[in-house]
Amino acid sequence: MNPHSIAKANWANVAREIYDSRNLSPIVQAYSDDQILGALFDLFAGRTQFAFGEAIDWWAETLQCDLAPETASGVALVALSKWPFDQRAGTAGVKALQDELLKRARMLIDRSARAVEEVT
Repeated sequence: MNPHSIAKANWANVAREIYDSRNLSPIVQAYSDDQILGALFDLFAGRTQFAFGEAIDWWAETLQCDLAPETASGVALVALSKWPFDQRAGTAGVKALQDELLKRARMLIDRSARAVEEVT
């Protein structure tokens, strides 16, 4: 299943597709980091209204996650500065934020898959 369609689909139906019907093991690893980030890019760019069952307001709260101040300032530096040396200086912050977003997306995928198991 294409992760971009996850953003638009009924999340319960998507969760059913994520689960392997034979042994009900989650197939969370079926999505690469790039696929997950692509779905989030679509949400942040306004090309879709949901990513992994959550609207932009939920994800905006995630952007305020528990990053260390130095790490968070690196994200701000990359967003605000056009200078190449600032872009390089902020890469650790951007990587930390990407890791948090990936972790939360995979958590949502896994949670939804478990919810389907309880219902079925």
